[in-house]
Amino acid sequence: MTSMNSSMSELQKKGYTLQMDTNDNVTVCYLKNISRIDGLWKAENPLLDSLHVLVIQLVLILFVNQVLVFLLRPLRQPRIVADILAGILLGPTAIGGHPIIRKFALSFNSLLTLETVANLGLVYYMFLLGIELDFRPVIRTGKKALSIAVAGIVVSVPVGWSLHYYILRNQKSKVLEEDEQERLWIQGPLFWGITLATTNFADLARILANLKLLHSDIGILALSAAVISDLFSGFLFMLAMAFVSINWWSVGLTSAFIAIFVFLVRPALSWILQCTTKKDSYSELHVCFILTWIVICGFITDACGAHSIVGAFVLGAIMPRELEIKSFLVERIGNFVSSIMMPLFYLVVGLRFNVDRILYAEKGKPNGTTKFDVMVAVALAFTAKIVGTSIAALINKITLRDSMVLGVLMNTKGLLALIILSSARDLQVLDQQMFAIMLVVVWGITVPVGPFLAFAYKSSKRSPLYKLKNIQSVGTNTDFRILACTHTLNNTSGMIELIEASNPLEQSPIHVFAVQLVELTGHASAMLIVHDACKSSKHRHEEEQSNSASNPFETYALQRENVSVQALTVVSAYNTMHEDICNLAEDKNVNLVIIPFHKKSNIDDGTLEDSNPSFLGINKNVIENSPCSVCVFVDHGLAACRIFSNYNNDSAGSARGVRGHKFAMLFLGGTDDREALAYAWRMAGHSGIHLTVIRLTLPKTSTVDPTRLDDKDNFLEEMANTQRQNQFDDLCIDELRLKTMNNSTIRLFEEQVSSWEEIHSILRSMEGEYALCIVGKGHGMTLSFKETSMEYDDDDYDELGALGEALVSSRFMSNTSILIIKQGAPLDERKVENKMGHVEEQLGHTIWQPPPKKTTDSVIQTDNL
Repeated sequence: MTSMNSSMSELQKKGYTLQMDTNDNVTVCYLKNISRIDGLWKAENPLLDSLHVLVIQLVLILFVNQVLVFLLRPLRQPRIVADILAGILLGPTAIGGHPIIRKFALSFNSLLTLETVANLGLVYYMFLLGIELDFRPVIRTGKKALSIAVAGIVVSVPVGWSLHYYILRNQKSKVLEEDEQERLWIQGPLFWGITLATTNFADLARILANLKLLHSDIGILALSAAVISDLFSGFLFMLAMAFVSINWWSVGLTSAFIAIFVFLVRPALSWILQCTTKKDSYSELHVCFILTWIVICGFITDACGAHSIVGAFVLGAIMPRELEIKSFLVERIGNFVSSIMMPLFYLVVGLRFNVDRILYAEKGKPNGTTKFDVMVAVALAFTAKIVGTSIAALINKITLRDSMVLGVLMNTKGLLALIILSSARDLQVLDQQMFAIMLVVVWGITVPVGPFLAFAYKSSKRSPLYKLKNIQSVGTNTDFRILACTHTLNNTSGMIELIEASNPLEQSPIHVFAVQLVELTGHASAMLIVHDACKSSKHRHEEEQSNSASNPFETYALQRENVSVQALTVVSAYNTMHEDICNLAEDKNVNLVIIPFHKKSNIDDGTLEDSNPSFLGINKNVIENSPCSVCVFVDHGLAACRIFSNYNNDSAGSARGVRGHKFAMLFLGGTDDREALAYAWRMAGHSGIHLTVIRLTLPKTSTVDPTRLDDKDNFLEEMANTQRQNQFDDLCIDELRLKTMNNSTIRLFEEQVSSWEEIHSILRSMEGEYALCIVGKGHGMTLSFKETSMEYDDDDYDELGALGEALVSSRFMSNTSILIIKQGAPLDERKVENKMGHVEEQLGHTIWQPPPKKTTDSVIQTDNL
């Protein structure tokens, strides 16, 4: 009672009016300045206005949060670590304890407005989580993920319960009211246990993505278990709130609310949206309608006795998946809610945290808890999840190291843990001390996850056995393995026609890894990984039997023999996405990676427009770091050729089949051009393609530029290398000429050029003649196009090369698709074999060696024409 009187005295000194009734309930009254229509200029003090103070609070939390995110990024810390720390720093423990900040920015008068806006942001954020959640992976998940998630919950809840009693063991002598003692000693431990049982899915996905483990077996298993753990923890949280209020009607009413929305509101909502939209063209009216219903649903569940976030989450979960309203809403309100409104919630959590209350009661009197007790709580909480998860993983025959890593990953805490703690504080089942200690525990067990995972999974060097993976290494009786990357559905139709043009044969079938590239932005993008991983072999078999497919590539494979497709999803940040593509290419033993050009073609006039600027960086990094050959596909309407449709018509004997799509290949010389020629040669085996190879021969005097060489030794070395490259080029062309003597579908032309104007004239003559033009990215030292007087784009030049950039920027090729090929892993340039023999360097001299008796490799691999 003495402490209460002292606190009341302090509030009275600050100008608050206090009134106590007979039940010892204290009413605090303060002067509230109402926003006036006169505006800022006539206000007595702008800092007395609630809106102005809210803006100051928002600026403070955003600034501190961004600074901490920047500082903690090298330490591989998830975003939630910076969010919690930012709120704590602005609380009474640090910055918020300063008298000036406390008076003008974080005064008691402003807390009501702050908490209202923060809770509104939390409700909207939970709606976004619900709309992004897909329950199909949870239903299809295997026993591994389910057993690991359940084991973590089963162990964590009792440990959290015990730790709560461990902290309170020295406070039994504290005089408490009967109801207060019941809340702290009986109901409080339940919330501690549920908090330890949670696993934050979104931040776990970011940790795995930063370490390039998002697509690994351990990463996929951890994500799947995290989804289940979050759902189970949310259900336990709802039961705990009903247990505190001792009103099981709230559980029944909330369950009835969920059932009504799932079985009645969901089909009605789908019908309303279909009737009020045309071709998924949504307007601001739809956004206002949904935002209003989010608040209404939150109010209903709050009135039922559950948390308001339950209603918002359920509304998001029942949103129709077949409509585009999901992506429309996320695009309109996603960034605003997560980046602007949610930091205010972390500020509210930080304001409730006071480090002094962990070890001391009021006026600096020790409360019986020591620093050792807090360290024990953090250690046991961290160990509990590891033990439970590791035992379940070992039972599922996972290695000891992976089991330990999986246990550490499941310790990633996040927003759900903070919601549970804040709700427990509102319900008064946790006092200031227990709330502060549990917040330290949540923060402390999340910090080691990123660094531990980085230490456990260090990047390994690329295997040297992968150096032979390119187009030229594809034999006549081996698979041609292609990694086809797409950003949107607009990239798929032309990409499918390109794969069809690659000539899948019974002796040399094509295996396509259709990869959808998705930026890691939050919960929705990470769920794509779980969705792909939880497709069991049984479900895949059912899809194949029903002749159904989830994307156009799979549909194409079902209709085309000698083609198999595996659909994958790469979810990563744009600045590191190339690492996932290259790692995937190496893991799948890919011969060729196909990436779309970073600019998109305008439908009206065929000109190229800038798309996402991040795509350019992805393409450059893939070209530079790929362990296999890479081709940049500039699609100018290749799908209009209907190569696959015509192939089916020809196979069925239909008279409507149109044969003879014209492809061109420009050959200047060099490793990239030889790789491009090998790809063009394979395409020429397709029954519906006519190939024209144009070799551009340069004057011998322009093959080497002595002014670019530093000394005589380098000059001689470059001369020898250029001579070898010319011999390799001549050998490839001679082989092509020999094999196409009696083949009318392949033509070879040689043009002597001495300037860029002559090359440009040849390009002009190709206008409208060809559906696809193939060219290599680099051409050795045959000609330095960047030193010509022609204008060029630096970005396009780095991505496409000199001749590729000229083709793309030429108005004569606006209706011709272009394929630029870069050999990522060239063959040993000292020795090039083919069926006629090989050129080999011995003792500094280039000599001719006859072919061996048994040879299967060739500079240009051919198929049956």
